[in-house]
Amino acid sequence: MTQTNFMDMSDAELRAYVLQNPDNTEAFHAYVDRLHAANPNPKLMSIEEAEAELERKVSQGQR
Repeated sequence: MTQTNFMDMSDAELRAYVLQNPDNTEAFHAYVDRLHAANPNPKLMSIEEAEAELERKVSQGQR
């Protein structure tokens, strides 16, 4: 069995791999670690704030 090297994947490739392989916890952890490295101090917000932020991004056509 060949071991997948997640470090060689781009962010988009790793995200796609995780979505296609939802049972692969190693890939999921690699993706979450990468997200955390990119944003080590995420902003904590309430449900209401998150919904407002989501609405703002949707209306602007952002992800």
